Order: sequence, then structure tokens, then C-alpha cells
Amino acid sequence: MNPALPARDPGRCVTYRRVSSVDQRDRGYGLDDQAATIADFVAREGLAAVGHFADPGVSGTTPLEGRPGLSDALDTALREGAGVLVVARHDRLARDTLQALLIEKAFADAGVKIAYVEGGNGESEADRFMRNVMHSMAEMQKRELVRRLRAGAEKKREHDARAYVGGRPPLGYRADASRELVIDPEGAAIVREVFGRARRGESVARITRGLNEREASGRRWHPTSVRRVLTNDIYKRARPGRIVDAKVWNAAQAALAARRKGEHERGKARSKGGGE
Repeated sequence: MNPALPARDPGRCVTYRRVSSVDQRDRGYGLDDQAATIADFVAREGLAAVGHFADPGVSGTTPLEGRPGLSDALDTALREGAGVLVVARHDRLARDTLQALLIEKAFADAGVKIAYVEGGNGESEADRFMRNVMHSMAEMQKRELVRRLRAGAEKKREHDARAYVGGRPPLGYRADASRELVIDPEGAAIVREVFGRARRGESVARITRGLNEREASGRRWHPTSVRRVLTNDIYKRARPGRIVDAKVWNAAQAALAARRKGEHERGKARSKGGGE
């Protein structure tokens, strides 16, 4: 039979720190900073710390059972008779109002009070209300942080999509001074012409002859270069800049596919006729 657990002593405490992967990317309130803040509070309040615990890389929305450090802190408080859990800030306990209240209740049921260094530790109705407000603010800050990170990631993806890394840009684009692809009006006009003619059912060979007759873009055209234009889906993308409407791009592909099918059927028919 397990020996009886000691009574909770309000002069003994365990400490808890948490930082999520999002916090680490944002370079926010790190574990070392939290440790220093907590140590000052423990000394100022005359508490005796019997254990220090942390959950690095754990989200503020994770429940108690998903936090090894916090679970160990509760277990140690029970075994060592600590009556207080010291946390630097409300958002270090949780960044989800429901999870914060559930964690607070789990510790309260065990006779362990949670003390926040930033304040709001009273037991009046006003104090409890303010704790709920702080937890709600922590949740809002979490959502704003995630929003900013997503916006930053989207901006990077946009830049990467536009970035020119070398070689000849696709016809219709050029690299600007910041090495980003932008639309070249003269080349874009040729691209639109190629897609328009393909959409109307012209063959790649005929489009090639037409471009070479007037030396379009000052180059010698080959069927492979025309096909390269027609099969490049960059021209219908919003980034780095849409040159051909998606409907036109798709219609050109359908016309080319129909022409290939017709040529294949005619080839089969000729082969069959020659063998009879």
C-alpha cells in the first residue's frame, strides 16, 4: 500500500516553463528568460522550490496529459507536498482558455495553487474574472501569432514563386532589378498569339512557320520550342503574372489533344488500308 501523501505546504513550490515551436520561431519568451523571472519571484516570496519542470516545443493548446513536464510537476507537488506551481505568465500555462481552466482545475483539485509571476493570483471574484481575461488574451495572442507566421510564409512563397534563379526566363517574362520575374509585354503578346492559334485548331508546324516568317521575337522557331510554350502552365498562374487565361490554356490543350487523336486515327486508317 502506498504511504499517505504529505499535506500541501504553501511555502513549497514546483516551477513550470513552456515554449512552443511557434514561440521559438518568433523568438519570444524563451525558457531561460522564464527561469530567471520565476527564480526572482520564488526568492521574493520566500518559497522553497522542490522541482523545476519544462515542456519545450509544446503548444499552448495541448492538454495536461500531453505535457510530460507539467504532468511531472503535478506528480512531484503531490509527492513532495508542494502547495504552489509557479508559472511566469498566463500564456506559458496555456494559450487556450479551455485548456487553461482545465489545468488550473486539475491542480486545484490536488490542492496546488497556480501562482503567476505577472500577477492575478487573488481568490476574489474579480481576481478569477481577471484570470479568465488573461487566458482569453493569451488565446487571442496565439491566434495573432499564427496569423502573422502564416502571412510571412505566404509572402515568402510569393517571393519564391516570382524569384528568378538564372537561365533564360520563359518567353513572356523577364527578370527585373530585384531578380523577380515580371511580364514582358512583347513576349507576352507572342505567347497569347501561340495559344490563340492552337486554340483555333492550328497545328504546331503551322504555328512554327508563321512565327518564323516574321522572325517573331528575333529568333528561329522550332516545333519543340512552340510545344514548350504550349505545355508550360506558368502562363496561366497568378504568379509571377498571368499571361493566358486558364480557359484559353485549357482550350488550347484540348485542341492539341484532338489534333493528335485525329492524326493517330488517320495513321491507323492508312496503315490498315495499305495492308489490305
